[in-house]
Amino acid sequence: MKILDSKIFDLLNICIEYVQNKLDKTRQNSLILSSIDVFILVAIATTLTISIFAPTEIIGVVASIIPILVVLKVLITKGEKIELESANFFLLIYLLICFISNFTSSMLPQSLYGFMKTSIYFAFYFAMCQFLKNNKKYIKDILVIIAVLVAIESIIGISQNIFGVESISTWQDTSYVNPEDVISRVYGTLKPYNPNLFAGWLVVSFPALFGVSVLLWNKFINNKSSKSKYLLLISVIFLFASMLTIFLTGCRGAYIALFAGFLTVIFASFQLTFCNEAYNKFKKYWVSSVIALLGCSGLFLILNHSILQRILSIFILRGDSSTSFRMNVYSSAIQMFQDNWIQGIGVGNKVFREIYGLYMLSGFDALSCYCIFLEMAVESGIFSILAFLMFLFLIIKSAIKTFINNNELTYKILVLTLLIAVIGTMVHGFVDTVYFRPQIQFVFWTMTAILVALTREEKTISRNFATQD
Repeated sequence: MKILDSKIFDLLNICIEYVQNKLDKTRQNSLILSSIDVFILVAIATTLTISIFAPTEIIGVVASIIPILVVLKVLITKGEKIELESANFFLLIYLLICFISNFTSSMLPQSLYGFMKTSIYFAFYFAMCQFLKNNKKYIKDILVIIAVLVAIESIIGISQNIFGVESISTWQDTSYVNPEDVISRVYGTLKPYNPNLFAGWLVVSFPALFGVSVLLWNKFINNKSSKSKYLLLISVIFLFASMLTIFLTGCRGAYIALFAGFLTVIFASFQLTFCNEAYNKFKKYWVSSVIALLGCSGLFLILNHSILQRILSIFILRGDSSTSFRMNVYSSAIQMFQDNWIQGIGVGNKVFREIYGLYMLSGFDALSCYCIFLEMAVESGIFSILAFLMFLFLIIKSAIKTFINNNELTYKILVLTLLIAVIGTMVHGFVDTVYFRPQIQFVFWTMTAILVALTREEKTISRNFATQD
């Protein structure tokens, strides 16, 4: 990830250095300030943990502590500098455009409220980038925290399926489905209870189990310890349990995201096996593994007719009430964009719900566009979505470049892990706006910040950190 040179940041860092020199003794003499990294890590762990059960307002308040602590750390720690990656530059442009769109909106107070929530997410992300830049040793800890949370939620989701769960709203059109094929859609403990929200959280979070499994596999290969073997087995079991739970949510957007994740793994493993002489001996195993994966997936769907029917319902379009409703929303949202394509209507779902009433094709209200990219374009105009897409392009490009050029297998798999999380969330976002929920946002920006930390182009980066204990 290329670091941008800027006179503005040079001047800012000079001011920061002056403050650091003044406060250096204060930090050395304070037990709390000298251990601020630990407090930041605890705040991150707390934010991620309470996301699985706390109301959104509480999650936002706790997450807001992290940027404050990171700013404090920068001001009291000698050598800390503010740097801007090329991808993050476009994210700042996106945020600036969103800010400007507030003042062109006909609903300024509601738009400012939406912008405030967006600012919390972005402040969290930039704080994570700054924190992880010099604390890559904590990456494994953060991935383990997410992996444990996914394991817990997978147990809860599977239990809900086994013992049955009460449907809180009409989440599935059953008019064309046999009663025995109706899925009892699980929703975990995330609030508000919603299987699509739960599925979106699992899509962005379950790759952490994949990453942890790779780290444990690498440790087992090097040390041959029985403890590592059992931990690896448990991690792999929960990895498959988490993917099963995604299917049990009945969220078709998550199914598509999971398929995109499988494709990403297949393409990455193909590149690793066929374009790297060190792994050419595994060519025959790659072919057999892909065939086995496809065969097992097909067998799973054949044996689970209800899930197969749920997947097939994706292709009936207007024949499914949920899909038909989304298509109506897309049509109305496109008209909203055409009428406000430069400045947008304002930020947040409060603005959208009010304006949507003037465009809706049916008598049913909509909370959002049910497409995150269309939502961004409607809220802040064409230039905002272009800036965000450029951010995504540079992030993914940097990850692919790192994956291809780096020779450390474990490091490559970690980059792939994070890439699956980012791509999966964006693919899911094509047909749903659960991405804007804080439970998903904070995990997504955590994964993205880790990816930025791993792909930074600087001499100080340790390519072999993943192999350390």
